[in-house]
Amino acid sequence: MSSIGSWGEWVVVALAVLVAATAQYTAGFGFALLGVPLMATVIDTHDAVIITVWLGLVTSSLQAVEGRRILDRPLATRLTVGTILGIPIGSTVFVLVAERTLTVVLGICVLMATAVLARGFQLTSPSTRPEWVAGVVSGALASSLATNGPPLVAVLQARRLPISVFRATINTVFAVANVLALVAFAVTGDLEMRQLVLSAATLPILGAGVALGLRLRRMIDETRARRMVLGLLALAGVSALISAAAG
Repeated sequence: MSSIGSWGEWVVVALAVLVAATAQYTAGFGFALLGVPLMATVIDTHDAVIITVWLGLVTSSLQAVEGRRILDRPLATRLTVGTILGIPIGSTVFVLVAERTLTVVLGICVLMATAVLARGFQLTSPSTRPEWVAGVVSGALASSLATNGPPLVAVLQARRLPISVFRATINTVFAVANVLALVAFAVTGDLEMRQLVLSAATLPILGAGVALGLRLRRMIDETRARRMVLGLLALAGVSALISAAAG
């Protein structure tokens, strides 16, 4: 369905926003990963994606502004430019390769990266090549599967950034990516008033999720925060494989 028609459906969307915003503000990412599948149970998936982009722009921008003094600016710049360069690559790949194949490859690669990171892998080389590669892959995934987070999470975790710097850096990249996504949706005529109305209606719930995420931050140390990030990354891989199997 393309709009919410019952209180039960409103509750599901509100819960999706609350859970996604809490995770995003606690771990630094996860809004689309958690928000889209939950919302898509009661509203059209296309609408769920665009609503998530609108609301994700809010949470990402808030964290980017909040962490502007501690973010790794050169790293964020490389990832952002790489993301922009990767967008046309993803559009081309999406035309040439079946979506299901791409999703399977994504799921397997994300789970492999999660396993390697869980075993303590670190990027200690001063080379900036891994960030450029992660940025380009992120942009390609954004324009092909609308899933740009995993490559960024993997490379930032491998750099072993403090969780506060991780949040600030990755959300700066997310904020730019969300703006680009909205521009792309506008150009293709996919933005509609109902999506904006639904997004605005859930802003109080979003605020509650942000407040809860801020509270949880104070209760989670670096080790637990890293485990939470890796858990969400693993969830992204599993979700991709489930999506491919269902398709």
